[in-house]
Amino acid sequence: MSKDLCPVCKHPLALYARITSEGKTVCTKCATVLEDVAIDYGPEWRSFTEEDRVKKSRVGAPTTKRMHNGGIGSVIYGTARNPDAERLRKLHSRMRAMENKELQDILRDYVNPMISELRLPREVAETFAGIVRRLVKLGEVDGKSKILRKNNMHEYLLAAAIIASKINNHPLTIKDVARIYGVKEIAIWRAYRVIKSKLHIRIHTLPKPEQYVPRIASKLNLEGEVETLAVRLARELHKTRLDQGKPPEAIAAAAVYLASILLNKKKNQLVVAKTINVTDATIRNRYRDIVDNLHIEVSL
Repeated sequence: MSKDLCPVCKHPLALYARITSEGKTVCTKCATVLEDVAIDYGPEWRSFTEEDRVKKSRVGAPTTKRMHNGGIGSVIYGTARNPDAERLRKLHSRMRAMENKELQDILRDYVNPMISELRLPREVAETFAGIVRRLVKLGEVDGKSKILRKNNMHEYLLAAAIIASKINNHPLTIKDVARIYGVKEIAIWRAYRVIKSKLHIRIHTLPKPEQYVPRIASKLNLEGEVETLAVRLARELHKTRLDQGKPPEAIAAAAVYLASILLNKKKNQLVVAKTINVTDATIRNRYRDIVDNLHIEVSL
């Protein structure tokens, strides 16, 4: 049998043989694996300490939208053969500083501090910075737009953080940011609607109740066993679909309250309600939803 033909379909390998990213040679006509040679995508050097690894590595940090240049920059170094290198370096630095100055200032002075204060995960932070970049490109957050001005830019950035959190299913609410930054909720809601309309953003998913449990349990200084049970309770109620149309953070708070009772770590309803800025009646109503629908008996 000729080596130039596929042993199965007999088609010429010169036309149909392909090498995949895993290093396998495959006939694209019949999907027969002709050769299976693993490719080592790692570095060609070896290291045994962290210091040695950093020293030998030839790659930098990953690109990020949180920096105006994407985290990629260039530096001109002087040499004895190039006496003009210092002048070119200063000129290059000055041109980079002038390039997209508004975006650079907004990311440095507003976006990155917000990411730190709100403790946003990396994926949420990158989405947040991406939304801000799009707004700057449209002229919406640099004072040029008739809709947005410098005096209300803060609430638009907070609304962008909320949208980024919703896209990534991160449990951050308008109530949270309004309380932290002292901004009216209605102002953030208004900015939220403008951003969604301007950037044509559609959010199809909502955070699940169990995603709010860890933060609520942490604020109440409850142990891990209470958090674990509360997550189970919130998930069970979510499976019954009885949480639809109800605030997920309220259901999470009620689950934490019920879990604290079941594990003899009871917290006052009013104290639990204050963690999410609702009334104790809200916690009581969501508590009854869990107890009645999951058939839990509680001895008070």
